[in-house]
Amino acid sequence: MLWAVASLFILGLLALTHDIIITNILAWQICRADPNPKTFIKKTVEFPESIYWEDNIYPGFDEKDRLLMIRNYLDGVHLKTMALNAPDGTIYLFTATPDDWKTSSTMVKETKEDWEKFFKIIEGEAQAIASRAQTYSKKNLPKLNYIVSFNPVKLTLFQSRYLYSDEASITESLSNKVIAFNRRLMHRWYLLVPDFVGKGFYYPEAICGESGYFIEGSVFNYAKQFHGQITTHVKSINFIKFEKLVNNGGDK
Repeated sequence: MLWAVASLFILGLLALTHDIIITNILAWQICRADPNPKTFIKKTVEFPESIYWEDNIYPGFDEKDRLLMIRNYLDGVHLKTMALNAPDGTIYLFTATPDDWKTSSTMVKETKEDWEKFFKIIEGEAQAIASRAQTYSKKNLPKLNYIVSFNPVKLTLFQSRYLYSDEASITESLSNKVIAFNRRLMHRWYLLVPDFVGKGFYYPEAICGESGYFIEGSVFNYAKQFHGQITTHVKSINFIKFEKLVNNGGDK
């Protein structure tokens, strides 16, 4: 009787922890494989002047994301020209000068009302810049100084049941050299940690590589002093994949 109870207990424990065991075995294999290191930054760039962002994970930057990127990066001093790929494959090219941010840059921000007015002003300034966008195909896009690309990393069907991986890289166009790179490996939520509140598709801390898309904000660190943000999308890819999983009944 005791043996039967113990066997049931062990089987139940294995059922709840098998994903942890498999995840860690797979992650150990992947994390020690090339490329190593998974993350590096060879140089920072204070005045990139022009950058093309290509996101093949979301994929692309929708209208809200494009406005966010304009507010976060296109200050007209360090970065004067910025191109972003859209979900339909169109590439939007934006240009700016300091005059485009003249009103918000001279505002005094002491009260809550000041800050609310400030955010409304920069939203309007960003929309004015966006309204002047030129559109290109990738083939016809003028050469810009830096290319920031985000790409999914292909895992086997079995690996993808437990893990998710993507990578970000920054290439200097003149030398055609990668100056920064990050490949991250994330694990799915374990059975022992039920997802009652929609935590997302994967656990936010990376097993290897850096958790977030930090490299573009670290390489182009002027952006931290611009409007204080270094995010590239309104919604996290973690939650976009989670919504897709819920809506489609599985990850596609």
